[in-house]
Amino acid sequence: MRSTIKSLLKEIWTEIRADDVFGRAAQLAYFFLLALFPFLICIIATLSVFGVADKGRAVLFRLFADVLPPVAYQLIITTFRAILRAGGPLKMSAGMVASVWSASYGMSAIMDTLNAAYKVHETRSIVKQYFVAIALTIGMGLLIVISTLCAVIGTGIVRRLALPHAIWLAWTFAKWPVAVGLLLLAFAITYYFAPDLKQRNWHWISPGAIAGVLLLLFVLVGVRVYLHFAGNYTATYGSLSGVIVLMLCFWLGGIAVLSGGVLNGVVERAKTKDHLQP
Repeated sequence: MRSTIKSLLKEIWTEIRADDVFGRAAQLAYFFLLALFPFLICIIATLSVFGVADKGRAVLFRLFADVLPPVAYQLIITTFRAILRAGGPLKMSAGMVASVWSASYGMSAIMDTLNAAYKVHETRSIVKQYFVAIALTIGMGLLIVISTLCAVIGTGIVRRLALPHAIWLAWTFAKWPVAVGLLLLAFAITYYFAPDLKQRNWHWISPGAIAGVLLLLFVLVGVRVYLHFAGNYTATYGSLSGVIVLMLCFWLGGIAVLSGGVLNGVVERAKTKDHLQP
């Protein structure tokens, strides 16, 4: 059993290096940084339709404060407030388009990596590739908006319906498992549609999705702990420290997402080998 796990980990590490996961994660970090602020504007604009823009902004800011290092959090808050003060309807619309365009390029990097992980060649046309990348980008965005809406108006709706206190209490604790479930769903959708597979098998929960979510959480916690005890980015990078830390978070998060896809590819190939053996 130990030798099997060791050989599996060795194969995963070899595949990560062969598929240039670290380099492609850097591509993700760049494009996701370009898409971040337009995407935040898109979320706030969507929440404003439901009349909860202020509450949604407070939830987002609190979420950033919980998961991001302080220097990166301050960068996002300062920049986002400046954008809102200078923004108008035309700029908001342009921001949404820019968000989808930038994030779709990051999704294209994910598609390339997953193709390499599953050992398949891209046969879809350029138009279809862009369509898949944009559709996945919008889908991930909708999942984030839905999860934010659950956090913002879910408890309020339960209260307004005058349901028993036990249901309200259950929802209070269920919000976070729902958020994790939506994150797993986002991973599952990405790993299902992104690679150019001829035969697809849908898995609500896959080893790669679980590993990707756990790695993502580990990255967020690990960066905060490192910067708290050992990191001194302000002395090294000065006013750019917030950008550097944010890029670092995106890069490590990209490694987590792509590594989960590589794990799924390795597991699928192992299953195929076992099935072909007499």
